[in-house]
Amino acid sequence: MKHVLTIAIAVLISASLPIYADDLNYNLYQLSASAEDEVDNDVMKVTLLATHQASVATEANKVVNKQMTPALEMLRKTTGIKYETGNYQTQPIYQNQQIAGWKASQEIELKSSDFNQLSTLVGKLQKDLKISSMGFEISKPVRQKAEQQLSVDALNQFKERAILIQKTMGASGYQIVTVDVNTGSHRPPMRHKMMRAEIVTASDSAMPAIESGDSTINVNVSGQIQLIFN
Repeated sequence: MKHVLTIAIAVLISASLPIYADDLNYNLYQLSASAEDEVDNDVMKVTLLATHQASVATEANKVVNKQMTPALEMLRKTTGIKYETGNYQTQPIYQNQQIAGWKASQEIELKSSDFNQLSTLVGKLQKDLKISSMGFEISKPVRQKAEQQLSVDALNQFKERAILIQKTMGASGYQIVTVDVNTGSHRPPMRHKMMRAEIVTASDSAMPAIESGDSTINVNVSGQIQLIFN
């Protein structure tokens, strides 16, 4: 795991703030702190598509079902890969403002933390199906662990800033009025090796080169403190 921790602190002294209570309408300071980390993506997602065009809708649907059946049979015999079907559509094809045919399609999404196993399986499934999209993400346990640690880091920085303000302003202490903790993540743009997955055709016998990359998880803490003067 790459570990790049960045702490950003902003302190804003409020000249005029809403009155929350009679004893909380002065010596108020707004603080914010954030911590982030780059975490390796450990889950691979691949969406496969079965599609067919025909002069009648029933024929288009029949072929799509025929394409999807062996894929589902293969997946039922495989362990370690999660899958679900969805987005089944039958749409008319127009020509000269009249229906000239029908297009049916259905997607199936596969997920696994075993990249080699999923890549091999997808290579086999491409006999009947096409790759619609491919991507990577962080699993829930890994994300939760990273967010917990980042929350501790950001809250500690928040507390350090509060103590710094207290000492700098000559206060005897402080009390926390409000604290909000928010988490988020973003992923850098996909690299070229991964983008190749979108142009793989059913005639290809193997998956393209893949590179899982990483995602940035961040935790933002914001809140308000009140300085105490004796």
